[in-house]
Amino acid sequence: MNAEHAGITAAFLDTVQPVVLVGGRSRRFGRDKLREPFGEPGRILVQRPIETLRELFGQRVKLVGDCHPSVRPLADGVIVDEHPGIGPMGGIISALNAWPGPVFVLAGDMPNFSAADARRIVRAAELSRDWQAVLAQTDRPHPCAGMYSASVRPILTRHAALGSYSLASAIREASAVFVPVDSASAHNVNAPHDLPAMIPDAAVPMFDRGRHASGSIIACLAHEK
Repeated sequence: MNAEHAGITAAFLDTVQPVVLVGGRSRRFGRDKLREPFGEPGRILVQRPIETLRELFGQRVKLVGDCHPSVRPLADGVIVDEHPGIGPMGGIISALNAWPGPVFVLAGDMPNFSAADARRIVRAAELSRDWQAVLAQTDRPHPCAGMYSASVRPILTRHAALGSYSLASAIREASAVFVPVDSASAHNVNAPHDLPAMIPDAAVPMFDRGRHASGSIIACLAHEK
């Protein structure tokens, strides 16, 4: 789908750097889950989120974090994780340091995240003002699926310096927009038994306005078909 047809201007899209987080250690999975066979023969799990972002942004999707050498050529570049070992927060800070504008972040272990949901998040970001994060939400926010502006970097950097690496905690201090997505879209793979659950869920969760630390959410877009 053309970005203009999705209600997103090409000019705004060009300001966003799409990245896939690949620095996890797959402890619960027991082996490198990003290289787990997934989908068609010869394909691996991490290819799905890369291709999801390429569908919207084109061939400029970068990886953030240390990964197996065989994974690097699957994307369009690599951003070095300046804070290895602290989880997704370090990867997001590194991406924001490497790009002057907002970044769209997607975890490498979210193979079912849809391009349609990515478009809704980008559209919400373009329509909203003064946001610091625009994140996917099911029954809870998903900090590894969404957009971060450069203005959120001081919050994340301060939390990292204090040894508080929870993105969920940091986001409570930010001006955030939460966009409803299908539950199957936001499912991530933590252990081998999660793989059979990678089946589209026809049920669309209902959402009410929530809260963050400084008050009500800026906006919670209705789920669009």
